[in-house]
Amino acid sequence: MTYPLISHPEANDGERTYPNEQLTDDGSLRLTAHNTVVSEYATRLFRGPETQRRLLCVAASLHDFGKATPQFQAYVRDEYDGPEKEKNHARLGALATWFVLGQLDAPTQDQLAATLAVARHHQALPNAAQYTCESLADAFKKSNSVLTAQAEAISEQWPHEATELLQLSGETDSTWDEFTEWVHSGAVVGELHEVSARRELTGPKANSDKLPRKLYDRTLHYWAAITLADKSHAMAVPESHVFDLETLDRETLEEYIADLRAEPPEDELERALNDERERARRQAISGVHEWLGGDTQAPPIATLTLPTGLGKTFTGLSAAFEAREMLESDDGPTRPIVYALPYTSIIEQTRSIFEKPELWGADPTKSALTVHHYLSETVVYHNERGTEDVASTDQEEHASFLGEAWRDGTVLTTFVQLFESLAGPANRQGLKLSALDDGLVILDEPQALPKEWWDGITRLIELLTTEYQARVIAMTATQPTLLRDVETTSILEAGKEHNKETCLRCETGPDYPVQLEPAAKKTYFENAERVRYLIDESALSFQLSSDKQYLSHETAAARVVEATAADEGGSTLAICNTISSSATLTQELCDYDGVTHLGEAIDSVLETDNVDATNPENDVSAIVDAILRKADLRGVDGELSHPAGTDIVVATLNSRYRPFDRQLLIEIADTLSGSEIPFALVSTQAIEAGVDLSFKRVFRDIAPLDSIVQAAGRCNRSYEWGRNGGQVVVWTLADPDEESPEDPTKSPPAHWVYERGSSDAGIQTHLRLISSILAQFDDEEVPDVEISHHAVNEYFEALREKSLSSTKIRTLIDDAKAGELARESLIGGYQTVDVLVATTQTEIEQLNELTELFTSPDPTDRSTGYKKLEQAAGIRVSLPLNSIEQLPDVSRIDGKERNEDGIQVFRYTGAESLEYNLQSGGLRGKEDTVAGRFTTF
Repeated sequence: MTYPLISHPEANDGERTYPNEQLTDDGSLRLTAHNTVVSEYATRLFRGPETQRRLLCVAASLHDFGKATPQFQAYVRDEYDGPEKEKNHARLGALATWFVLGQLDAPTQDQLAATLAVARHHQALPNAAQYTCESLADAFKKSNSVLTAQAEAISEQWPHEATELLQLSGETDSTWDEFTEWVHSGAVVGELHEVSARRELTGPKANSDKLPRKLYDRTLHYWAAITLADKSHAMAVPESHVFDLETLDRETLEEYIADLRAEPPEDELERALNDERERARRQAISGVHEWLGGDTQAPPIATLTLPTGLGKTFTGLSAAFEAREMLESDDGPTRPIVYALPYTSIIEQTRSIFEKPELWGADPTKSALTVHHYLSETVVYHNERGTEDVASTDQEEHASFLGEAWRDGTVLTTFVQLFESLAGPANRQGLKLSALDDGLVILDEPQALPKEWWDGITRLIELLTTEYQARVIAMTATQPTLLRDVETTSILEAGKEHNKETCLRCETGPDYPVQLEPAAKKTYFENAERVRYLIDESALSFQLSSDKQYLSHETAAARVVEATAADEGGSTLAICNTISSSATLTQELCDYDGVTHLGEAIDSVLETDNVDATNPENDVSAIVDAILRKADLRGVDGELSHPAGTDIVVATLNSRYRPFDRQLLIEIADTLSGSEIPFALVSTQAIEAGVDLSFKRVFRDIAPLDSIVQAAGRCNRSYEWGRNGGQVVVWTLADPDEESPEDPTKSPPAHWVYERGSSDAGIQTHLRLISSILAQFDDEEVPDVEISHHAVNEYFEALREKSLSSTKIRTLIDDAKAGELARESLIGGYQTVDVLVATTQTEIEQLNELTELFTSPDPTDRSTGYKKLEQAAGIRVSLPLNSIEQLPDVSRIDGKERNEDGIQVFRYTGAESLEYNLQSGGLRGKEDTVAGRFTTF
């Protein structure tokens, strides 16, 4: 057998490049070199205590110990013709890990966690007790022919080399002979059963109660570090790209804000609002000094509670930047800041802030900022594409790997990406977890997380802050139950009490020309009186003592028309609970004379200009300008104008619209909502959190109190209509098909969302609780703070008493059942599939090209297809799986049958039994099909 031992053969395509000292004479990667580098990388990625780092160093140095078998060495040189199982290597490495860490008297938690991490470093983590008791114990029995054959082959050919590998970490002097003697004794089986099983008459039975405490936490930590270290070295990703993280900086943000404040405000209200935003930002920074400045026992979680519209994004980022500077040592690596948001629709708007040329001008495809959600191209390029002296496919692979691994100083992502990667991640999902090590996590509006996950989220945050030693800043406009039972620091309250005179950080910080004294948190809410609430009688009808009486969509449309057309400069947002409800309200509005829906103008411009929504170079502002001109809303002089014959301009927004079209609609709404053109936007809840739009009035179908407050955040956001100049009306819309809303026979849309559980777990008597709290306000108009602060607090207290959170996620984590965790999803509800929606000829050609690439026998074409599929994020729409099942003529993008393996993404080009219409509600089944009414949610 050829020697020396290798980990990877010579790369025939020349794409992998390793330092010469790591290679054999024929260009193969030495096994000792690979194990050594992976050990070094893993311990650098791992920011835990030194004792654990040393144990991880041992495990990582043994992760590929099983490659020392003659069977694997023959396989890796393409010379093997023996039994398939004998060439596998992970379990022999796991056995060596258990042995060596046992020799070092490692705590059982670390010994088992490291063993599981090595055993599964190419796979997802399993249910620990069952896997240890059955899979590993059975594999390590003396009677197991695979292990025996592998060990005997090593003893015959490379016992000295095996000893070298066992001692590679420098932490042990264990030899191959000692190892094989221990293996032959059979002791390992009893040891594994001792920590994973109960003894019963029929033999050992897996039992999670026997596992070490918090085994899942430690296993995840070790596994993530080993996996990332292994893959990055195997792919020959440059070391600097893995560890030298570029990031966005606070100095640039300070300069940007200073420039904004130097501009004269339009009026006294704008000046006061800007001062409140800046006061809160500086106070939060001072609060970070108090939070992290002295007490080593300070809780790792900080809260930032501010009214909507008071600039939480810049305030939270400033606080995180300051915290990072305080925590980092001069020679330490950059700590990533992970900014997590509830929805993909909000991310793109937040992303645009980072990309502003006058701010950071960040490019999410370059190092410094990574944007990661399922519709984004998540890559990190360290050079211009095609300029490195490597093959372009290698460069693309590295960029994708680094993006998914979050090897960047600032990461913008979703709650789904963050928390589902902590709860039973797939192997590739686990790559990102090392970015959380000793990092900073911003949770923007965590109350948007499904309530049934709240207990599980609390447990995952505990994992983040104890095992990963991360700091968390939770930003909310309310105070959700999610964090009420967890020890936290309010950085606003800490900032108010902070003594700047004795603080070195304050002394060396920016020198502001205007001093703004800190204020009590309650004061921010009292000063942020932007709206008055009106509680419609229909919103109170869920109380036990009330007769049910809902509002028909026809009546609702009449009120929207009356309110919007009542005065010049009126703008209205109507938020519905379901897509079907929003489509019906839109239709009722369009039945009025003088109402113009913008969907037709948008369709016309996209088709006439043959716009390709998959093109990242599209000038959205230019397209919006063309749409406004097409609708006669902008004159030849470029100014907005009110066209003759049009009383009200209407648009609709929901999740069945393509992301590109939603982007157009949001910019259109931003342009019109503050103008003198009467404008009404009908939307679903997708607009509530984080979308920076402002309307004079908002109508909200009944919803949880925090959602109502989020809706109010789209009203008079920057005092455009004066203090308390906005109006928020809460009502209950009837079922779209209800014939007698004054004496209803059908449940309203709110019931299906908030009690039956289409978007949450479903809470019995939820609407009764909401209605009862709203019923306390008998005044004709309710002050902002009464709802946004007092009523919301009462609502969350009532929810806590109901114990709504499921303990399932917490239990699975505590029982280390990673396999079962992997089947849990934050999204919940019905299953969905993605459809690529082409509306122009160019887009149809793009879909045809994609299908050709995926049906090509050439692997290079398929690789190109995957990249183009990622770039098509702007035209993806998610539909319920059952709706697609009812539409057999809708084909897959890869040309395969529906029951075949492959890419479960479908295509729409206008000829199928689907229709895409910006006026009637986006993508839906045609009315003459069985699926024509699948727009319920």
